[in-house]
Amino acid sequence: MFDALVLGAGPAGIALAAALSAHGLRVAVVAPDAPVDGPPVWRPTYCAWQDELDAVGHGAHTDQRWPGAVARFGPDAAGVPRVHDLDRAYARVDKAALAGALYARCGGVTWVAGAVGSVAHSITGSTVTLHDGSTLEAALVIDAAGHRPALLKLPATPAPALQTAVGRVLPLARSPWPADRAGLMDFDPLPGDDDGPATFLYVLPLADGRVFVEETCLAARPGMPAAVLTARLDRRLAARGVPGMSDEPEEWVSIPMGGEVPHDPRVLGFGAAAGMIHPATGYLLPRVLAAAPVVAEQVALALGARGGTPARAVAAGWEALWPRDRRQRRALYRFGLEALLAMDPVTTRAFFHHFFTLPPPLWSGYLSDGLTAAELRVVMLTLFGRVPFGLKWSLARAGFGAEGVALARSMVGG
Repeated sequence: MFDALVLGAGPAGIALAAALSAHGLRVAVVAPDAPVDGPPVWRPTYCAWQDELDAVGHGAHTDQRWPGAVARFGPDAAGVPRVHDLDRAYARVDKAALAGALYARCGGVTWVAGAVGSVAHSITGSTVTLHDGSTLEAALVIDAAGHRPALLKLPATPAPALQTAVGRVLPLARSPWPADRAGLMDFDPLPGDDDGPATFLYVLPLADGRVFVEETCLAARPGMPAAVLTARLDRRLAARGVPGMSDEPEEWVSIPMGGEVPHDPRVLGFGAAAGMIHPATGYLLPRVLAAAPVVAEQVALALGARGGTPARAVAAGWEALWPRDRRQRRALYRFGLEALLAMDPVTTRAFFHHFFTLPPPLWSGYLSDGLTAAELRVVMLTLFGRVPFGLKWSLARAGFGAEGVALARSMVGG
C-alpha cells in the first residue's frame, strides 16, 4: 500500500510526487504517459517571468530569455500608438531540463502506466481501479491529471471562460519583431474584428532565427473557435508582410479560466485539476512549482500525526492550497475576469493600456499572483481610479453580477 497515489505525469504531478517523496512517503504516479523509462516528455510550450522561476529555484531551467517584453494596444483617440516596453525578463522553460530535474528528485517513486477507471474509499485508504482491471491501494489519492481530472468532478456552474489560442513556428529570413523582446500582447486592431471578443498576437523571437506566433483570445465564454483564431492570425501576419506558412504542426491551446474550485473530501486536487490556473492570465507552472513543497509538507504531517486519517490529510493539503487569503484573491481575480468578459474590443484595449500604466510592482504583482488579498484590492482600486468613466462603468457592472456577489460572500465568510 502506498502513502500517496498521484494521478497525472505533467509538471504538477511530477513536482508533487518529488516533494512527497522527499518527506519519505511511499509514492506512486499513475498516468497513461507515466515516465517508466526516464524523465517525462511534455508537449506544451511553457513560459514565465524569469523572476518567478528564480523564486521557485528553477531559474536555470530555461532555453531562452528576453530582457523585456512589449505590449501594444492600438492607437488612442488622437492616433498615438499605445505601446508599453516592459522592463521585466521573460523566459521560455526548457521542458527537458525541468522534467529531468524534477524526475531526479523522484527517487523511490513507483511509475504506473495506465488510465484510472474508478476509486473506492475506506476509512484507512482508497483503492483505485485502472481500465485494465488492475488495482492500486493508497492512503491518499491526489488528482493532478490536468484540465480533465481523473476523479475530481468539476462544478458545472458557473461555467468557466476559456482562453484559446492557435500558434505556429515560422522560419523567417527577416522578422518585423525585435529579437530582444517577447511580444507579450499585440492588441493592435484588425479591420472587421471589433464585432467579437478581442484577440492579440503573442510573439516569441527564437534564437535559431525562427519566430513563434500565437493568436490568443485571453478569455471568452464560450471559447473562441480555432478556425476564427487561425483566420485572424493569417490576416494579422499578412498585414505585417509576414509569410504565414509553417512546416511544423499548428499548436492549439484551450485553458479553462475561473469557475469554482473542485473539492472532494477524499481526493486532493493539485494543478489544473484543482483550479490552480491563474484566473487572469492562464499561467500555472510557477504556482505548482511553488505550492508542491508546501502541500507535501502538510500532507506528510497529517498522515504522520497521531490520529491522522486520509480525510484529514486531504483537508490539510486543501487548506495549504486554498487558505482564506488565497480564496479571497481568487474571488477578486474572478471579479476582474467577469468584467473583462463584458468588454468589447475597444474597451478591452483601453483597459489593458491603463493597466500597464500602473507602477511595475503593481502590474507585475497582479500578473504573478504574488500579492495578498489586501494588496490586490489596492491594485484594483488604483486601476479603477485611473481609467476613464466609460471603463469605470464596465468594471462597476461586474459588481452587480454573480461574481460580484461571490466576491462579497468571500470577503465576509472566506
